[in-house]
Amino acid sequence: MSMMFTPPPYPVNAMYSPVRDAIWEVQAQVQAPDAIVAGSFLTAMAVGCQGNADVLLPTGLVRPASLWLAMFGQSGERKTTVDGLVCAPIHEHDKKYAAANAEALAQYGAKLRIWQAVDTALRGKLAKAVQDEADLEQYNDELIAHARREPSKPVPRRIIHQNITERPLVEALHGDGKCVAILSDEGELVLKGGALTKPCILNKGWDGTGTLPLARADGQFVATNPRVTVSFMVQEEVFEQFMDKRGRITRGSGHLARYLVAWPASTVGFRRMTLGDHVWVHLPAFHRRVSELLEQADQRAADGQSRTLLEFSAEAKELWVNVQNGIETQLRPGGQFASIKDFAGKSLEIAGRLAAILHHFNGLEGLISQETLQRALDVVEWHLLEFQRLFGERDEVPQIQRDLRKIGMYLHRRYWSQRLSKAAWNEVRKHNPIRDQDRFEATMWELHREGSIQITYEGKGKRFILLNPAVFSQISHL
Repeated sequence: MSMMFTPPPYPVNAMYSPVRDAIWEVQAQVQAPDAIVAGSFLTAMAVGCQGNADVLLPTGLVRPASLWLAMFGQSGERKTTVDGLVCAPIHEHDKKYAAANAEALAQYGAKLRIWQAVDTALRGKLAKAVQDEADLEQYNDELIAHARREPSKPVPRRIIHQNITERPLVEALHGDGKCVAILSDEGELVLKGGALTKPCILNKGWDGTGTLPLARADGQFVATNPRVTVSFMVQEEVFEQFMDKRGRITRGSGHLARYLVAWPASTVGFRRMTLGDHVWVHLPAFHRRVSELLEQADQRAADGQSRTLLEFSAEAKELWVNVQNGIETQLRPGGQFASIKDFAGKSLEIAGRLAAILHHFNGLEGLISQETLQRALDVVEWHLLEFQRLFGERDEVPQIQRDLRKIGMYLHRRYWSQRLSKAAWNEVRKHNPIRDQDRFEATMWELHREGSIQITYEGKGKRFILLNPAVFSQISHL
């Protein structure tokens, strides 16, 4: 039943053991989908590394150690819990920034009051000079010097942003090499926040080499060499609404192709609560490394030091070329990745970024090895196939097939995952993702015809839907 095909297990083994063991530990405790847990770890690693390292790709391009991730799923997948556990050091670092922001704002207020007092005095001198018909030119240099001394209001510094728009994004990145992360377990905040309504702005943040200017009434903000990591989880219905409105621009601009996407099988209804306090063995070490990297990035910026430029070994470059050439042949018409050539074409760059993150986060020395690149390729290959599953050949797939997949996934998440094998027809009709009544009816009877469900009548002609265990149990265990 291809409409409900779910991805294979996430390649957690591709991570080096300290990260791998921490992922398994969090997954065992929280029982969230593997891709959601791994995605949170990738996010935290990217946030920690992007301020400290860049990577020189075999193509000759220098790119940030930043990643963009988009997860799809329904409420209740424990994304909030996972992010809270994994990204705790980033939130703690933001608390330090908040204290520093408060102090900077207090100092600004004091300096501003002094400046305003001097300004008032100067205005008084000018008024008296006008009354006395004195030469006003004598105050010209003094006025210019005073204007130049007007204190600038500090821009609050923090790493994590959610519903950020273009203006505060550029303000947050004002300066050279500033780092931020747009993170949310409620992707609707990100999608409707404003930053994604102008993908060209974020695309420049992805490249990390451009300049983002922003003119405003009280000054000019310029972000140079920005570093931006993006990670969010969104419900299918919310994402489809966004794509209906802005999908053409989002896909056409290449923005969507920059994301590692995932829609893992739900674990809702299959989790088991256990008693007793859990002792974290591997997660604390991961936290210490993230905190260490964030502190290093702050110190590096304070000292005016450039980021470490990571390069690949000769063996890694050879592997890169072989994989790149293999993918390139599949971009041709009729090739495996022809319908997702946007993401497939960027997949090697993403793998290069991830290899740099794995190398730097794990404290490896020297050049990025072939082994490290292979680990990154294993992860990105999983996301390549996932991108194909979710977005490949969307236009070529008949409407009925897309509707079959939508309804099938809805029935699986809403009922089977909740250990329900029977659903009222009217309830499904009201809440399913297909609003057109004729399409809904046609889809349900096609599911009935192929044996995935059985439509029955009970009582006073009320219709019910029975889920076929032979189909739905198989899907839940993929």
